[in-house]
Amino acid sequence: MKTVIIKSVKSVYFWLFLLAAVNLAIAFLFVRYPLSLNGDAPSYLNAMRIIEGKDYDHFAYGDQTEIMLKTRILTTPLMLYSSILLSYLTGSEYGAMLVVNIIFYFLIIFVFYQLVYAIYKNRLVAFLSAVLFFGNYGLYNYGVTYRTDLGGWFFFLLSSLFAVRYFKDPAKQKFFYFSVLASAVGVLFKEYGALGLTVLVILILFLSLRLLDKIKKISKAILLFSVLPILYYLFVYLQFHFSYLDRYQYALVETIGENADAGINWSVILLVKVLGWLFLAGWPIFFYGLYQEHKNFNRERFKILVSMLPASLSFLAWPGLTQRIAFVFVPLLAMISGFGLSKLKNKYIIALILVAYLLVNYLIRNMSVTDLMHLINF
Repeated sequence: MKTVIIKSVKSVYFWLFLLAAVNLAIAFLFVRYPLSLNGDAPSYLNAMRIIEGKDYDHFAYGDQTEIMLKTRILTTPLMLYSSILLSYLTGSEYGAMLVVNIIFYFLIIFVFYQLVYAIYKNRLVAFLSAVLFFGNYGLYNYGVTYRTDLGGWFFFLLSSLFAVRYFKDPAKQKFFYFSVLASAVGVLFKEYGALGLTVLVILILFLSLRLLDKIKKISKAILLFSVLPILYYLFVYLQFHFSYLDRYQYALVETIGENADAGINWSVILLVKVLGWLFLAGWPIFFYGLYQEHKNFNRERFKILVSMLPASLSFLAWPGLTQRIAFVFVPLLAMISGFGLSKLKNKYIIALILVAYLLVNYLIRNMSVTDLMHLINF
């Protein structure tokens, strides 16, 4: 027993998950605004009640209530159904959703660590990157709450991990199929889940294959990926007469229409503000990491990082800029930053930088949404 404990304490995973747990506890217990049932949360509860055949608030969002709830059923079905199933144990749908997201919180940290290690083959880089990743306030502020984003982020990174492993050893076809499957399942948790497919497609383009073979591989990936979502979207259309076109038109109205929230729009100035706050204490580390990437250039690693760039910047295609949607950029920022930190010789300086980074993120989390939007839209 003593030997097992000693081995566990020496494991990098022990310290990784211990720090992740402490980080989450601090975020929940010592910040100004704990978990609250606001924002999108009520819409998910009402959507679950529709699925369960229960009564729900038909006027929660005025005349847009039906469209809002159909949107939830269209875009996040697996999160809704898993929360419904778990609610039989937790006693409430909200409690179940939080439990699911806490599970995803630890799973995504493990997958991100594995992804960084697969790219850099260095456990220090993977560990530092993981701390920067889970220490970012966006993960626990928008992920471990009564929302559905975290499941999509998890499957995006899981699919990317399998794509990287396939790229490094194309003979292992199982990783090709695992990547496609993770994207297909992930998109039914949240749209972000499909982003891993773009990583796979770009990495296939980098493979030493004939152009025709690349086209065949990519076509196969897209076709296999499409089966599950299309079947579900057909079901939703037949059941609710609602499609993705309706969903996107609704998003346009809500973000850039006449009745759009004043704090949600799209402009270059807002983009700079959103990204500035999203990785506030991490930007100096990131630019140092870019310098180290240039100084220690690796062609294979460069291809992998490039393959992740379109997915990481996909939030730019959405009609409204918010930090929650832009969080898909954080994994790429964190891994490059972690590589930069690993090149510092003094471990105490590294520790000091990490502590400062975490404290700044707690401070941001400690602000109310109103406070933060006021700062962003100064």
